[in-house]
Amino acid sequence: MKQLITLLLILAVTAVAAQETKTKGSFLGSIESNSQVYLKDSKRNIEVPDDPFRSNTYLQLQYNYKKWTVGVQGEAYLPKALLNLNPKHKGVGVGTAFVNYKSTKLDITAGHFYEQFGSGLLLRSWEDRFLGINNAILGGRIKYSPVSHVRFIAVAGKQRSGFDISNGIVFGMDAEIDILSVSEKQQSDLSLGISYVGRNEDFKTPLTNPTFKETTNGLSGRLNYSKKGFTASAEYVHKSKDGILYDKAHVDTTFVKPGSALLLNMGYAKKGTGFNITLRRIENMSFYSEREPEILEGNESSIYFNDKMINYIPSLTKQHHFNLANIYVYQAQQLVSLDPSTNIGKAGDVGGMIDFFSQF
Repeated sequence: MKQLITLLLILAVTAVAAQETKTKGSFLGSIESNSQVYLKDSKRNIEVPDDPFRSNTYLQLQYNYKKWTVGVQGEAYLPKALLNLNPKHKGVGVGTAFVNYKSTKLDITAGHFYEQFGSGLLLRSWEDRFLGINNAILGGRIKYSPVSHVRFIAVAGKQRSGFDISNGIVFGMDAEIDILSVSEKQQSDLSLGISYVGRNEDFKTPLTNPTFKETTNGLSGRLNYSKKGFTASAEYVHKSKDGILYDKAHVDTTFVKPGSALLLNMGYAKKGTGFNITLRRIENMSFYSEREPEILEGNESSIYFNDKMINYIPSLTKQHHFNLANIYVYQAQQLVSLDPSTNIGKAGDVGGMIDFFSQF
């Protein structure tokens, strides 16, 4: 209730400010509500939940004044959140809030923010309401671009988990330069990027006798090239040694292993014809702001609900807008799987995809 009152006060103050500065600022707002009623399906032995009517509602407010922007997102999951969403989404509260200053060269954010380095193999925070994902980082971010073809980013904070935040601290830096823009060759584009992401979590969490450090470090390098209809990109990531998350509910503190990922893309398109090639190799690339998964309702772990994810493994499945099951975010097998009874052990996957299309 206190959070609801706080949200309403923010709405009132922001509305008054917008009225008083009509010529100097702008006020934006939106509301979205997704509701479902669940029915019994006798043929499939599916029972009606205790609360058959469920709803997720989002109220987003934003006020812009010159180079400043203030925003807040209130969320209500009443009487409960839609089925299969993170159980930590419950009740009413302030989901995200931020203050941002943006000039030509400098962009500073305090509060919640979303960010992605490269393809997201090392860092990606984003929101997908339909999948119940919101791993925004609560902290600070600085973007600096001294010239148009050079960009630097620094971030630090803790990830959102429901209306709470994670125990681990996430921090990182990213730098990207457009090499051909520097040499004033505009017929093609060639950019180089490097990233660093660290996760620090003290051992007050329920880990016994860890043989790895409190801070896990990740480094990545990427190269992107394009010319007319041709594009190519490559990205490699290395993650320092850490305890192995070999299932969805436990971290092995004795089996310690580094992680790595390689992603290659190439494509060509002209009028009526084109192709895309994607190759990917990942090994032990599970990266969460808390090592030990949190057990939630129904004895499911936080990993089951995509909670506290630091990175994102790009999928190889072709995206069909008419098939919801095919746009689920994770087809990648980034976890380590150990089965002594069958002598099976794996730490990731290797895969590829080739698309060719032609219009007759």
